[in-house]
Amino acid sequence: MRTPLFNTHVRLNAKMVDFHGWDMPVWYTGIKVEHLATRNACGLFDTSHMGEIYVSSGESVSFLNRMLTIDIHSMKQGQVKYTFLLNSGGGIIDDLTVYCIRPGYTYMLCVNASNKDKDFKWLTSHNKGSTILEDKSPNTSMLALQGPNWASLIKECLDLNLEDLKRFKFMVHSTPSFGDLLISRTGYTGADGVEIFMNNENAEALWNKFVEKGATPCGLGSRDTLRLEMGYPLHGNDIDEHITPFEAGLRFAVDLNKDFFIGKDALVKQKATGMKKRLTGLELMEKGVPRQGHLCLKEDKEVGIITSGSISPVLNKGIALCYLDSSIKEGEHIDILVRNKRLKAIVKRPPFVKGQIHN
Repeated sequence: MRTPLFNTHVRLNAKMVDFHGWDMPVWYTGIKVEHLATRNACGLFDTSHMGEIYVSSGESVSFLNRMLTIDIHSMKQGQVKYTFLLNSGGGIIDDLTVYCIRPGYTYMLCVNASNKDKDFKWLTSHNKGSTILEDKSPNTSMLALQGPNWASLIKECLDLNLEDLKRFKFMVHSTPSFGDLLISRTGYTGADGVEIFMNNENAEALWNKFVEKGATPCGLGSRDTLRLEMGYPLHGNDIDEHITPFEAGLRFAVDLNKDFFIGKDALVKQKATGMKKRLTGLELMEKGVPRQGHLCLKEDKEVGIITSGSISPVLNKGIALCYLDSSIKEGEHIDILVRNKRLKAIVKRPPFVKGQIHN
């Protein structure tokens, strides 16, 4: 599968890779260059592979309140929230953002590309009423403009002042050149910025405009290192259907005060009994690169496993996310087993660098 920007990426000499069935750019000039451009100026990402599922009807709120972990009743128009689809055991089917388009009636779910079909099937199987579910992903493109210079680029390209748009809020803006844009002050990089949804036919023109005015094209490689510096989990690596939000340290996106949602009973039980493992961060104290699957040791005892790891371009040292035994505390030293060599690391709660966006 290819996004509407595939030919644009090829013209920019991007290194293309298969990402869950999508032909996507992993880098253009280099992961470190694109990472630092996002931290220091402004990076531009094609995220059109993400899924957009619309939920509409007078029963949307009650339906979504059963399916998602946050309270839909409290959402206001233009608000975005991070949330989960869980299975009955509390495992994470997907993590996603929900957009309140029309309170009490229309909501958009932005879901992970690799989970979109599974999510839609799960939602459909639990839709026993008149709620309308529409997968608008094939007709929707998405660009992420991330970095401290995002607002000036929006002003220059769209003649729009969005500095007062609060984080996790969105607005719809009609333009003569790029059609209707849903602009959300959200992102997956930890740098400030916006994510922009639009019809496919307008994506290339808007992308080219941002690049013309100074945005740096960025691929999936830098998006991954950027999110890792913030400690943001990646579904399929750090979270999956066997991991609960509590184990992943994402309790803020779960409202146990709701009467019911799928997976609630399992989370209530886990809260009462405690957790055997938890997702946390590691920062290497010596040269090396931690990778997914590397074991974590305390003396000679296995105490965890790395789920995501790389070199931080900002810190110039190895960082990782891992599930550690709950007995291991922040600040403790452990070893990471890399090619039969032990590398010393310190347990550190993310983010590893400053600049994160809080929900």
